[in-house]
Amino acid sequence: MRTFETQIGRFKAGFSICHMLCVLGVFSSSFSLGQDSQRQRAQQFKATHDWTDPLTVPLVLSGNFGELRGNHFHTGLDMKTQGREGLPVLAATDGVLARIKMSPWGYGNALYLEGPDGITTVYAHLQRFAPKLQAWAVERTYAGRSLGLDAMPPASAGLTFQAGDTLGWSGNSGGSGGPHLHFEVRDTPSQHPLNPLQGWVTKSDSRPPSAPSWWLESERGLVSIPARGVDTVVVDGEIRISIEAYDRLDGASNICGIHRLDALLKDSVGDVLWKHRFGLDELNFSVNKDMNAHTLFPVWSRERDQVHRIHRLRGNRLDIYAEGAETGIVALDSGEVATLVCTVWDVEGNQTERILVLQGGQSTLTWANVESDLETPQAVSASETRTLSAPQAKLTWDKQTFFEPTTLGWRTDSTGMSAFVWPEFDAWRGKVNVEWALPSPEVVWGMSGAALPQDELPGSNWVAVQEVDGQIKNVVAAQVRAGAWHMALNQGGAWRMVRDTVVPAVIPYHSGTPIVEGGDAVWFVEDLLAGVEALTLTIGGQWARLVWDPKRNMVTYEATDGRHPSGSPVQVELKVMDGVGNTSAWAGTLIWP
Repeated sequence: MRTFETQIGRFKAGFSICHMLCVLGVFSSSFSLGQDSQRQRAQQFKATHDWTDPLTVPLVLSGNFGELRGNHFHTGLDMKTQGREGLPVLAATDGVLARIKMSPWGYGNALYLEGPDGITTVYAHLQRFAPKLQAWAVERTYAGRSLGLDAMPPASAGLTFQAGDTLGWSGNSGGSGGPHLHFEVRDTPSQHPLNPLQGWVTKSDSRPPSAPSWWLESERGLVSIPARGVDTVVVDGEIRISIEAYDRLDGASNICGIHRLDALLKDSVGDVLWKHRFGLDELNFSVNKDMNAHTLFPVWSRERDQVHRIHRLRGNRLDIYAEGAETGIVALDSGEVATLVCTVWDVEGNQTERILVLQGGQSTLTWANVESDLETPQAVSASETRTLSAPQAKLTWDKQTFFEPTTLGWRTDSTGMSAFVWPEFDAWRGKVNVEWALPSPEVVWGMSGAALPQDELPGSNWVAVQEVDGQIKNVVAAQVRAGAWHMALNQGGAWRMVRDTVVPAVIPYHSGTPIVEGGDAVWFVEDLLAGVEALTLTIGGQWARLVWDPKRNMVTYEATDGRHPSGSPVQVELKVMDGVGNTSAWAGTLIWP
């Protein structure tokens, strides 16, 4: 486990400057003004311009602004579409189409409508665009022969709309986990997402946030205790504190994010020792992945619980915080008492308060050490470029790869084919470059495809894989150079080297033909290790567009593209390549109706 940064002074002395700032009221001014200005901007916009909610069905949300997701804050609202695709999606404002995206990942099929007064609205995971938009996007894709599209239409394209016009139809494209509309409101000059529930979209919410547990962190590990209103816990040594907090909105059971958190640490006579505050009114895409430094990453990475640190890591660049507690370290002498009051709000102003009384003394808490013992440990500064030389490996990383000082280590097993890299449960902002020495062929003979023990290991098709409960969760391609595998790992934990020599599977939708009802041609494509990297379809020798849905392992040629003849045979070929260069193909003669 990493060690905390050195505490400057003891408990009261260390926070004397912070105490003075609190008394002077420095913390609250710009923070509260930012929240008020967002609502005023929405009110002024609606008083001047037309506004239409993007769906015509009753508004039910499965996700809200600022919710913790994957490795980022959620930047919009996920609006339920009653489990269906194909609902009309309406322009919220007058405007011109500033950007069109078609992708198998992320936002999928998405539209960016630039409206008046510096407001842009975004509509993502669409099934299909309105006809003039679809035609423009398809033609642009054919012109560039690209699998996806990310384009900014010129004014000459004439893609202008009025509030209430149909932009397209709701779907499940890209990284969507089910049919819904992802809707955003952005500040056009900065492209910063704004919280749509602050005056833009109206959603009733009478349920206060939940705050079920505290998390305490020390050099000994982590411990969770219930948060029931007022709790008392005896602690010794330096600790940092986090709290699990989330919201549920009216009409749905989905766990959503909170809007604001205020934390206040006071001593036994009521003097404020430090404050910590954040509010989710506006986000910045350039630093949005620093969410991993905002949440208690060891818990988030394993449990996906919405746990918020009540302190700010040194490398955290998010600008959602008011001035206040930085390290958030608490260290109490025996018998000394401090009280932490934490209040969480949702965007409608519903609030929940939790109080934690901390007393210095002999602690009986049972700490769980989330990191196993290190081998070849090396302390890592959060602001330096460093190299670690370990048995069979050399690791290098750039400054700012980690959010705070940590300890990095490496261990290789007896075969030389598996390794463990630390830290496993600290968030990585960047990647660690690994030069992993190839093991002796005799040690791994039979595991690598070599014909005889003395044969050299093959020099291609290697990947590093991570598994969770027997399922492959992470794959990184590796190159062989100068007797070593070279790769860039994106997280710690157990990795093993595997050769990927199996070509991707390509299967037509029906046993004899990929053509389905309506004229689309559909294939199933799958690669179990390196993953599908490239897809190319030709019809009569001419390139044709594909719509790729990795969630369902399906690729589709849409008959509406009109790149096929009707009633006469034509040669069709679909080529698929995985991430290490294995290729396969399906070829046949098709007759479209």
